Amino acid sequence: MADELEPRIDALYALPLERFTPERDALAKDLAADGDRAGAARVKALRKPVVAAWAVNALAREDPDGVRALIELGDTLRSAHRRAVSGRDVEPFRAATEERRQLVNELTRKAGGILERAGGATSATTDAIAGTLEAATIDEETGELVRAGRLTKPVRPPATFAGAGLRVLEGGPSRPAAPAEPPRPKPDAAKLRRELSAAETRERRAAAAVERERGAIQDLDRRRSEAKDRLRAAEAELRGVSLERKRLANALDKLADR
Repeated sequence: MADELEPRIDALYALPLERFTPERDALAKDLAADGDRAGAARVKALRKPVVAAWAVNALAREDPDGVRALIELGDTLRSAHRRAVSGRDVEPFRAATEERRQLVNELTRKAGGILERAGGATSATTDAIAGTLEAATIDEETGELVRAGRLTKPVRPPATFAGAGLRVLEGGPSRPAAPAEPPRPKPDAAKLRRELSAAETRERRAAAAVERERGAIQDLDRRRSEAKDRLRAAEAELRGVSLERKRLANALDKLADR
C-alpha cells in the first residue's frame, strides 16, 4: 500500500501551490476512510511547500534533465575538491565550480519563469531558489529531495567547500592557506563558561525566533489559501445573485409592457 501511496504524494507536490492543502486533506480523508490510518497520518503531516521550494519542485518536473545534470555535477565537484585539497591539480575544481555557477544561473532563470507564470516572483525568492540549487550540488540528501521534487522549504548551501585550508590560485596546484597567527593565551575557564552560557541562551532565543517566523509564514500561506477559497465562493455567489436579479428585472419589464 505504501508503494501505491508514493505516486499520490508526488501528485500533491506537483499541484499549484494553493491547491496543496485542500488536496492533501482530501487524500488523508480518503485514506482514513479506506482504513489506511498510517497512510492518512503520513499524508496529513506533509507540509505545504513555501514558494521557493514549490518553484524548485516544479523545475524538477519541468526540466528533469537539467536538474539531473546539476546533481551529477555535484559528484564531480566533490571529487575535484578532494583532489584539490590533497595538493593535486586544482584546475578541475575551479572548472567544476564555474560550470555549477552557470548551470545554477540557468536553472534559477527557468524556475523564475515558472513563478512568473504562477503569479510573480521576488528577488528574495529567486535568491532562495539559487541557494537551494547550489546546496543540491554539495549535500547529497538535498540533491535527492530536489531530484524527487518534494522540497517543503529552501535550503541554504552548507559551507562544505569552505574552511578546508585550500587557497585556489590562478593556475598551478593548490597551496595550503597561510599559517595562522600565533595562538593567543588561553582564556580563563570561568569566563569561557559564562560566554558559553550566554551563547547557548542567544542560540535558544534565535532558534525560537526562527520557529516563530517559520510558523508565521506557514500560517500566512494557509490563510492565503483559505482566503482564495472564500473569494471563489463569493464570486460564484455574486454570479448567481446577478443572474437572479437580471431574471427578475426582465420579468418585471415584461409585466410593465402588458
